[in-house]
Amino acid sequence: MEQKKWRVVCYINQFFGQIGGEEMAHVGFSVKHEAVGPARLFQELLRERCEVVGTVICGDNYFAEDTERGAAEGLALVRALKPDLFIAGPAFNAGRYGISCGCMASAVARELHIPTVTGMFPENPAVELYRKDTYIVKTGIMSSQLRNVAPVMAGIGLRLLTGEHIGSAAAEGYMIRDVILNEEQPDNAAVRAIDMLMKKIKGEPFVSELLPPNFDNVEPAPPVTDLSGVKLALVSDGGLIPEQNPDKLKPNGSTTWGHYDWDRLVAEPHFVIHSGYDGTWVLEDPCRLFPVDVLREEVSAGRLGALEPEVCVATGNCASVAASQDIGRQIAAELLNKGVNAAILTST
Repeated sequence: MEQKKWRVVCYINQFFGQIGGEEMAHVGFSVKHEAVGPARLFQELLRERCEVVGTVICGDNYFAEDTERGAAEGLALVRALKPDLFIAGPAFNAGRYGISCGCMASAVARELHIPTVTGMFPENPAVELYRKDTYIVKTGIMSSQLRNVAPVMAGIGLRLLTGEHIGSAAAEGYMIRDVILNEEQPDNAAVRAIDMLMKKIKGEPFVSELLPPNFDNVEPAPPVTDLSGVKLALVSDGGLIPEQNPDKLKPNGSTTWGHYDWDRLVAEPHFVIHSGYDGTWVLEDPCRLFPVDVLREEVSAGRLGALEPEVCVATGNCASVAASQDIGRQIAAELLNKGVNAAILTST
């Protein structure tokens, strides 16, 4: 008698769902009653014991604009497919895609009480939001590593279905979930503690069994009470730059930034290098990214002291935390040298 296979539902965005790129990020939910895109690879990996019965697809922008609505709509579609396992993504380092994958996996686990798995680059902002709610397998930055990470995701998913033991995050390759596992060790705690202490004293490498919390506290600057005497600057990670790209910004993972005279920037050929959003609306009216027109009116009315003529531009798409912090420090130093008192940061 043939063994009944577990039902698997996959979630992907419009790009992996073969609907389109950034120009189709606005599309809402749809369902294919078959394996589509990465789901085909999961079908191949799990074929002996599972069957992908459906692929839920949603545009990045549609989900990101209202995550509560997106989770509710997506959950209803997933529920109708009656899955035993839910696999989202992987999202790699794509921010909006990571949010939708994490949000969907969290909602499905909470409401349907079934195992869920997704995959992301460790610095994807969604990791910190959802790592406690689902298994997030570590991936590289780029989707070219799909075939490397999919077997890990499939393996964890299958073991969740069978109830087999899943080891620590470090051993299995998923993001730490703040769950303490009971594991038998060859040496007792006292011996292990002394061993770590001796290695620390000798300057040798060792791995602690308890990770200290890592809090990144950023103290907000004091609020500006009177703008009439303030010189204001505009900063954005939206990637609007001159056509020749003098500062060598990249579409994603950029480590550089630039500052450009606004009037010259918009008067000469320019483009949006940021590959994480549709720049059509910015090119139609650059003031949608940099509200120069409104702020100049404020200066003329005497409600704002002055507007710095140069804008600072970076590309936030898939940028690492370390690179972003470095860029931020450089921009801050530049603005201080220009006598800027406050800045407005706009994003995509």
